[in-house]
Amino acid sequence: MTDTAPGARPHTRAAPVGLVAGLVVVAVVGALLATGAWVVRTVVLDPDTYNAALVENDVGERLYTEVLADPELAEISDALLGELRVPPFLATQARALTTAALRWTVPPSTLRAGSDAVITGMLAYVRGDTDTVDVGVDTTGIVERVDANAVRQVRTLLAEVPTVAASSIEEYRAAVRVAADDVVAGRLPTTIPEIGPDTDPDEVVAAIVAVRPDLDERSQQLITAAVVAGQSSEALIATVSTLVGDHARAAADRLDTGESELDVVDALAERGERRRATVVAVLDPVRDAARWFGPPTFVLGLVLFGGALAGVAWTSRDDPRRALTLAGLTALGAGAAVLVGSWIVDAVVTSPLAPATSTGPDSWNLPTGMRSVLGDVESTIAADILGSARASIALLLVLGGGLVLTAAVRGGWRLRVPRAAVVGVGIVALGLGVWSGVTSAGAGAARACNGHPELCDRAYDEVAYAGTHNAMSSPDVVAVWPEHDGDLRDQLDAGVHALLIDTHEWTELVSEEQLAALDPLLTPELTARLWADVEGLREARSGTYLCHIHCAFGSIELVEALTQVSEFLDANPDEVVTLIVQDDITPAATEAAVLEAGLGPYLYTPDGDGWPTLGAMIDAGERLVVFAEASGPPPDWYLPAFEAMQETPFLFLTPEELSCEPSRGDPDATLFLMNHWVQRIAPDRVDSALINERQFIVDRARQCERERGLAPNFIAVNFYNIGDTTGAVDELNGVADG
Repeated sequence: MTDTAPGARPHTRAAPVGLVAGLVVVAVVGALLATGAWVVRTVVLDPDTYNAALVENDVGERLYTEVLADPELAEISDALLGELRVPPFLATQARALTTAALRWTVPPSTLRAGSDAVITGMLAYVRGDTDTVDVGVDTTGIVERVDANAVRQVRTLLAEVPTVAASSIEEYRAAVRVAADDVVAGRLPTTIPEIGPDTDPDEVVAAIVAVRPDLDERSQQLITAAVVAGQSSEALIATVSTLVGDHARAAADRLDTGESELDVVDALAERGERRRATVVAVLDPVRDAARWFGPPTFVLGLVLFGGALAGVAWTSRDDPRRALTLAGLTALGAGAAVLVGSWIVDAVVTSPLAPATSTGPDSWNLPTGMRSVLGDVESTIAADILGSARASIALLLVLGGGLVLTAAVRGGWRLRVPRAAVVGVGIVALGLGVWSGVTSAGAGAARACNGHPELCDRAYDEVAYAGTHNAMSSPDVVAVWPEHDGDLRDQLDAGVHALLIDTHEWTELVSEEQLAALDPLLTPELTARLWADVEGLREARSGTYLCHIHCAFGSIELVEALTQVSEFLDANPDEVVTLIVQDDITPAATEAAVLEAGLGPYLYTPDGDGWPTLGAMIDAGERLVVFAEASGPPPDWYLPAFEAMQETPFLFLTPEELSCEPSRGDPDATLFLMNHWVQRIAPDRVDSALINERQFIVDRARQCERERGLAPNFIAVNFYNIGDTTGAVDELNGVADG
């Protein structure tokens, strides 16, 4: 006989509390081991984590736009240049040219490739994938550029050094020798000697050639021609600048080991005067620690967790619902333990970049720009690590919540806990797990015009636009003195909506006098340097181009450039773009290029009723407004710039000179161009870092509005990606987030 009443459940034995508790502890340990091994192996020791962080934060580009453009770093550079006896008036140009030269020689793409190789090689050793540290960086492109670039930059700097007349050939010889010695020592001479036309040209040539007796016959003939033409200082500059080429070639030779790769570990060892094994030994403790987080640890953790979960369920094997419940609560406990463990690790473990990204007595006191870049990289890596841990937590919560809910919905609850409470725990756990593991997409955004719904109902002349001065002047077009770091498409993708471009035919350069007449900033010395640099590019070429001063100094075919604008408009149907053309070609030639580039369907033609709203322009498909500074119309869409707009001056030599005074344009025009750059022969990123700062632009724009009674529409800058021009424009438009 059984004492169980008819219809009642059979009595089940209660699982030993100690046994269950022990199994829960084992499950927690297993979850922690598996999660730790997973996070370390798939995130911390994965090269993609670091390479992706560098790419996501655009570190290669930001080296030039934030680090080397940082005013704090500029102060340090200027001080060092002063110690090297660089004249103060040359310090800014020297620094700007150095940055331009570095970017041309080592572009962001090269930096990305190099960092990828270093990170991959180092982590392969730390992970135990290889027993040697193989870190090779391809230096082919760098080596090829070093020599020519160094000579070009030094010639530009020497052209700005004052000339001093020598009273005799003996004095001239001595001064030439001093100037050459300065250049060889890595210093700019304080003066460049020159001598009057009455001196025997052969003696002058001999004095110059003496500093480079290895010059070939052709070079000596050019020196002789320059001296006979009364250009002894120019001949001397051209000669002594090549002395830097020797240093450049020596540096290149140090990089060029006869192979296409530089072994970074060997280079570090040589630099630190240590053996290679000593450098590698620094990684060995990390390599030893990494072994504890390999696949065996991950498998062990899974076995412990899975076995403990099964053991907890086995203790209630005669009641499946109770078994499911206990197993689910165990999984939830393991998830909670991993969550707490991640918090503890985050609180206890200090980032190795902490001294570099902070300020104070224990920090490295790095300049702001460098701290900002490293801080962003650190945050991205930390987010990846946390995201991986969160995925494990989500899996445990989903597993635990699912088991608890399964037990609850089957009924026959046997625990001494209200059924509704446990169901609630299961639902909450399941929801948290799904929320932790899945990022939901937005339900859809309102229509935006130039990125913001608020702008759709505003007239074209009631909107502010980020603009770029000499927009075509990117490193791929102008190698030595670029004014931007990206081409036209890059600028448009970054939020620029107004491109200031210069159209030219490639005409013949027949003399230095013609070259000097092209730009008031070209000194006679610099004109001579440029004249020498463009040898082979002086002849006329057919076609139309975008270039500045003259196409020999850097150009892109007009159709090719305009095609970038066309492709952007094709891909972005809610964007309105403006071209402000400093036109040196005929309207007919401009029209032909515009139509060939596929821009015809996008051209805006006024109807005489004032400016339409951006939304109306987008609806009509007329999303490209084209202004000409000198010509047009016809055609009807080629609008006269300075009848439609007024502007500020554009020749500011220092940030302090920026003003809102009237310049070109009809004073009653409803559009306003605020020229916002500092004009230098070598554009300076530090200038842009100062004046492209968001509040600086906003303050100047509002000052101009007070003085002129009209809010600026086009904010034209150099180096659009330095500072926050688009953020300033958003604030002026009243659509900024904060």
